[in-house]
Amino acid sequence: MPLEPASFRTLKHEGIECPDPFLQSLADAQVESTLIDRLRQFGQTTPLLVWEDQPDHYLLLADYPLQQALALLKIEWVLCRILPPNTPAHLRFSLQILHQQAAHAQPSPIVYAHLLRQASQQLDKNELLLLLPLMGCKPHHYVVEEHTNLLDLAPAAIGAIHQGILAPKTGKLLKQLAHADQEALIGLLATYRPGGSKQLKLVELVIELCLRHNRSVDQLLGEWQRREHQQDNPPQQLQKLLQDLAAMTWPERTKTEKRFQGFVDSLSLPEGVAVVPSTSFEDESVELRLRFADSNILQDKWEGIRTLLQS
Repeated sequence: MPLEPASFRTLKHEGIECPDPFLQSLADAQVESTLIDRLRQFGQTTPLLVWEDQPDHYLLLADYPLQQALALLKIEWVLCRILPPNTPAHLRFSLQILHQQAAHAQPSPIVYAHLLRQASQQLDKNELLLLLPLMGCKPHHYVVEEHTNLLDLAPAAIGAIHQGILAPKTGKLLKQLAHADQEALIGLLATYRPGGSKQLKLVELVIELCLRHNRSVDQLLGEWQRREHQQDNPPQQLQKLLQDLAAMTWPERTKTEKRFQGFVDSLSLPEGVAVVPSTSFEDESVELRLRFADSNILQDKWEGIRTLLQS
């Protein structure tokens, strides 16, 4: 049977069923005020993606936040792209992914993970891998597993990844912790909002210390939280926390760094001069680095520097 073309038409909002409680819970957890404001100002500019799985029975496939906003505004008739009953499962999942990208500047990794888990139950392996390039990923089975494993994290961690608080790369590390510890760590990230390398470093240090000493996140951070300096602003508190965690993780290295910094301070180096230790203090060697504004200045001073080095 040839595939019927999709149609665009308005449907009564109350006649569209929302069959996916997980996607509904993500939408309920974060009502997008900017989306509501945009709907008030411009109206609905993109159609909902629905599937008519049987005559006059419509299932919402994508963009639950838009559906929720339309419901909050009590909009009775909504524009929909309606997929016919004989739409293959692979095409439905492909369109869900593409609709997610069209509706959001940064598509949610959690929505992607949920779609992949659903697709893995309905598609064969080759069809499943064909979805990955649509997400900007390489078509390998381990990539599917990496995505879907995010759904096994604690609810707070799932929500943090969905909302952009926690990077997926960092979120993958949380599986080493119990759900209660994941929740506590997410609370810390929500407070200080570290991004990029600082977020990754914070999570790595906390996990390392919790596993090494068999302590919970609350036990590990409780003492530090009791003695943190309230007069410091959040970025300063975060920096001190990272320093303290690093000192707990590598106490000998931290002592070595302090001794070396004391040595450098004792030299009273002029501007443009630096003393650098070996990588990770693997030996006692040091480098003396001189910075000049341009090569001409270096050339003018080179004879004196060379004479000094040869003496």
